[in-house]
Amino acid sequence: MSPGGAATGPRTSERLLRVAAIAAGGALGTLARYGTDRALVVTPTAFPWATFTVNVAGSFLLGLIVTLVVERWPPTRFVRPFAAIGFCGGFTTFSTLTVEATQRAQHGRVALAVGYVAASLVAGTVAALAGMAMARSRAVPLPGRRQLLPDPDDLGVLHPPTGAPGDGEEAPP
Repeated sequence: MSPGGAATGPRTSERLLRVAAIAAGGALGTLARYGTDRALVVTPTAFPWATFTVNVAGSFLLGLIVTLVVERWPPTRFVRPFAAIGFCGGFTTFSTLTVEATQRAQHGRVALAVGYVAASLVAGTVAALAGMAMARSRAVPLPGRRQLLPDPDDLGVLHPPTGAPGDGEEAPP
């Protein structure tokens, strides 16, 4: 234990590196969203193309990245935290979607607000499915499929222990 009472070591270092990966990805995603907002400026009563664009593109990227990380690529600890959680989390924005929809409704553009929310949900879902399909297609050639493993971000390990009690094998003495 460290002087403050917290455990230190490889697990703590791993967690700090994961947080750093998320922060770096989030910073880049936020900057990308800001750039898109500056490039596609709209009035408070027009269709919010900037947010719509980043949310649909982010949905596609998230579907692609998560499917590649979970189903196709060799296990890694930092691609998902950096790209999926950090970059896509910083790039996309549900809160801005809701504020923009509310603004349109407050300006008497209720049909536009409802259409914006509906189009965002439908296009985002279609984009995520397209990203997943691309990851599973031959468009991203990889040597075979690998066995699906538990999510390393949830368990803190890349591979489940083999021969552990409860998996049908006896633990070594």
